[in-house]
Amino acid sequence: MWICIIGYLLIVMGISRFISWNQRRREGHFNVFKATLPWPLLVMTYIASLMSVWVFFAGPGGYYRGGLTYWFSEMTYFPMFVVAMYFSTNKIWVVNARRNYVTPSDCFYDRFRSPMLRIVTGIIFLAASIPYVTSVMVSIAQAASVATGGAMNYTAVVLVIGLAMVVFTTVGGFKSVAWTDTIQGLVFMGCLVFIGIAALMYCCGGSLTACFHMIYENVGDSWFSYPGTYEWTSYGARFGYPFSCMIGYTIMLPHVFVRSAYSGMDLRTQRKVMSITPLLQALVWSFTFLIGAVGIAALPGMDAGVTEMIIPYIVENIINPANSGLAVGLMIMFFVGAAGVGISTADSFLLVGASVISDDFIIHAFRKELTVRQKERIGRIVILCIGAIAVLFALNPPELIYTLIMFSIAIVMPLFPILLYGIYWRRATKKAALICSIVGTVVVLMTYFVWNIGGTWYGAIGLAVNAILMPVISLWDKPDNPAESEEFYAALEEGTERFYDIRHPKSSKEKA
Repeated sequence: MWICIIGYLLIVMGISRFISWNQRRREGHFNVFKATLPWPLLVMTYIASLMSVWVFFAGPGGYYRGGLTYWFSEMTYFPMFVVAMYFSTNKIWVVNARRNYVTPSDCFYDRFRSPMLRIVTGIIFLAASIPYVTSVMVSIAQAASVATGGAMNYTAVVLVIGLAMVVFTTVGGFKSVAWTDTIQGLVFMGCLVFIGIAALMYCCGGSLTACFHMIYENVGDSWFSYPGTYEWTSYGARFGYPFSCMIGYTIMLPHVFVRSAYSGMDLRTQRKVMSITPLLQALVWSFTFLIGAVGIAALPGMDAGVTEMIIPYIVENIINPANSGLAVGLMIMFFVGAAGVGISTADSFLLVGASVISDDFIIHAFRKELTVRQKERIGRIVILCIGAIAVLFALNPPELIYTLIMFSIAIVMPLFPILLYGIYWRRATKKAALICSIVGTVVVLMTYFVWNIGGTWYGAIGLAVNAILMPVISLWDKPDNPAESEEFYAALEEGTERFYDIRHPKSSKEKA
């Protein structure tokens, strides 16, 4: 397995190095933190970033524990993504066509002109990055241990994967990550489909009906209704989970925000992301559901903490006795696939974290002038530091990878109302935005560590608080100077007329 790890990492780093070299050769330079992407590249890097370790670990385990209704809740937020993106990141993309943002905090500052808001939002985006990067290291290391029967040391794998993430990110950049995301995403979607079909064939004779009958015989009807066999998907989570995924997971996580709001080459690209992404998600997540369903049908009664390793358990206990050669191939697919999509996502987070430190903190907050080379050097140092912090957290992980992922999603959700009010309501004030960015985050932390309902509502309560608090404080506060937001709204109005004027339509392929 070590040979597979090292071989795979060398291939990925080679691709990344070649893309960076080729871009530098053609353009004379390349931006480590930002790139403009055509729609096939943007769609696939977006999907790969969402897949992450979810589709190989947290997803199958979640469906094992949560049951059929958990899958239904997933399906509800996919179509709503189109609405959320249209009214949020598409509008920011229009502004970005003139304002040229880099970090997620740039658009917040540009609208409200509050240096403190830039710092607070930057800290929040960093806080979301570390748990997610940690989840990648934890999942890959656990997978290696399970796949080899404990032969691979957990700590050693964490250290190797952490080093690989840092090296891969520093030798490449945004565009090289996007290209490797695209290649890996296509390959590992195929791997996931193959694993799902193989599991169904060997465990249930290829029949989904037989799979459901086995589940009913093994655990009764609890898997088919709320709150699931493990009483894990509560009634409150019917709203809290899909709503949090629709806003936090697909819009506000920093690595997907910069993709959907800043990276599209043209309006056609934005529309392709809106239309294709939900369809691909539904396909990929349905095969993830299939694996979870086959898992509880064939191997019921597993402890909750090990359900996220259901793929290697199916391969080892069901497929291996019948076809050892196929089992070896599936185990390699599982491990390399999980490592691939996980590292891609972690690298995206590391790039965003580095840009937050260099741009938001050093350049803007501390007003230090940096050359491009200095900025890239600082970015690489920051990537190393964030990676080291994630490694330390990964050495003592929580029981479920799911917990880390959902906490990252929850912590960024309260920023969404600030974004929307900033886009659509000129009366929204910088004081209200700053207070809400702090209060919403505190509320989310309290739901987790004081009220113990974070695992049901995630970031939904913090978002709701800010949705009410933002207009109340803005109306109570004196209006901001209109000149402070004039450039933001001028860019929004100009872009809207340019890209959306139906009286004088222009090609959607027109580059920003």
